[in-house]
Amino acid sequence: METNLIENANSWIESILILLLAGVLVWILASKLKKPYTIFLVILGLLIGLLNFPFFNKIAYMFSDHQFFSVIVLSFFLPSLLGEAAIKLEFKDLNKFKGEIARLALFGTFLTFIIIALVLTYLCHLPFVVSLTIASLMCATDPISVMGILKVMKAKKSIAISLEGESLFNDGIAVVLFKISTVYIISFMNKGLFGALGASFILFLKIVFIGLIVGLVLGFIASYLISLVDDYPLETMVSFLLFYGSYLIAEIFHGSGVIAVVIGGIVFGNYGKKIGMNENTKNYMYSFWDIISFISNTILFLLIGIEVYRLNLFSNWKLTLFSILITLMARTIAVYISLFKAKSFTSTEKFLINWGGLKGALSISLALTLPHNFPYYKSIVLIVFVNVVFSLLVQGLSISSLIAKIKKQTI
Repeated sequence: METNLIENANSWIESILILLLAGVLVWILASKLKKPYTIFLVILGLLIGLLNFPFFNKIAYMFSDHQFFSVIVLSFFLPSLLGEAAIKLEFKDLNKFKGEIARLALFGTFLTFIIIALVLTYLCHLPFVVSLTIASLMCATDPISVMGILKVMKAKKSIAISLEGESLFNDGIAVVLFKISTVYIISFMNKGLFGALGASFILFLKIVFIGLIVGLVLGFIASYLISLVDDYPLETMVSFLLFYGSYLIAEIFHGSGVIAVVIGGIVFGNYGKKIGMNENTKNYMYSFWDIISFISNTILFLLIGIEVYRLNLFSNWKLTLFSILITLMARTIAVYISLFKAKSFTSTEKFLINWGGLKGALSISLALTLPHNFPYYKSIVLIVFVNVVFSLLVQGLSISSLIAKIKKQTI
């Protein structure tokens, strides 16, 4: 038994090292071509998956065939990715564009969720719970993918802040909607339609509120702790404990771990930096989280591509393709209504914000947490996978030309 444990551990380590090596090579190529490396990782993963290399199939099986890995993704990778992005967000920038971010992250996310759920239920005739589940997965946007493109292309700050702020808070809301759709909504059905909606809304507020409080409290505690010392390895460890601790504590109290991480990261990155960080500490901490983010992104985005070998891409292909159109339509309606009165953006910039709502690792990770006996499980995973790949390759690769067009208009 001990030998099997050692062999399994060695297999995991070997797989992770190979994925990281591939990530380094892709990062070098992407930096030379001035393209976001996450998209190149997905392309490489797709090539590996389509060519059906046995060794890489084994890696994909090890990572995604085990139910517990999705939990690891949500509790290990997600806090680091969200925390790394949140800690770098300047509060003054968030405050300046708070209206746009709030409308996109709250109203826009809800509207996208509702439109997708209704269309899938009444046009595609899917069960209501299945429609809600797919809608919750499709209304999540990925800050990592789009920010990589915006940084490379040096996009206008108002667009970058609005998209990143929306994505961070949107992720928290999407995870809460996913929990309600898959776990709680069935138990609310005996209350009737309006009773179920009312109970779901109250539960939503409760989950968000708990995450918000946990993030605020731990963010301020972590900020105070680093003000007592001037030791950048120790202060970086405090940030590590903040991100993972806030996520786990919020989840223990049935709140949103994602929102707790985002709020705690923003507090720590602004108030903590003001009272307890010198420039050397800030640079070291940012570098540390850049490395953790690189490791997490490499594993997740390569696996998104490699996973193609496990999917029957031609099963339910009409519904899968239609889901892309539904998602694009819902996103477009939500963004344009949310930003209808926003005078800070031109029509082209609004379209960029709409087109920049990329899907990413969070949607796939959440889909893989569903039990295999969940209704339409294989169809849900396929729909999510195809939508994520479409958004990364089609939308992601075309965003740079949109940004270039906007720059020409402003000259």
